[in-house]
Amino acid sequence: MGRAAVKTLNLKAREATPGLMRALEKEGLILWLAPGRHALKPPRGSSADKRIYSSDPSWGPHMLISVTCNRPDFPKFGSHPDNEDFLMLGEGVTRPLYLVIARLKKDALRKKIEKGTLGSRDFIALKIKFNDPATSFFTLLKDVPHGEAAAAGPGRAPSFYVTESRDLPLEKTDFRDYGLAVQ
Repeated sequence: MGRAAVKTLNLKAREATPGLMRALEKEGLILWLAPGRHALKPPRGSSADKRIYSSDPSWGPHMLISVTCNRPDFPKFGSHPDNEDFLMLGEGVTRPLYLVIARLKKDALRKKIEKGTLGSRDFIALKIKFNDPATSFFTLLKDVPHGEAAAAGPGRAPSFYVTESRDLPLEKTDFRDYGLAVQ
């Protein structure tokens, strides 16, 4: 018996806005980094600092990587067992970049895949707006499956930065008969 046809989930890309970033943070998917979001109030004549989060040392020291995405599909869609920071600093003359984020943690996503109940509402497809202080910097929280894809067509491939622990593994999502496509 042959393998069943792939069920493609067509996702409509949404522009990253402060309201959408706030909603993703409320859903427990990201930690939103934007001007004033974590400002402290030290007394005049002093400074203050506050740890936003700390990486689990078992995954190694932090590192900065550059990512250039030159494919329209999601072969590295998956999650990490610790947080990673996205710095969407990019050139303005590239093809669009899409970041698809599951609205479920990895175990809940796996269960829906196994049951065959996965739907497009289980994801958000962000059309990345580069160099925007209000939307271009955020921390993707641990165990939140995600993946990047570039729009098909001519033009340069988009690049961005990620900071994460050096030894952080990628736990790829086995979509079985499902596929993702961004419109």
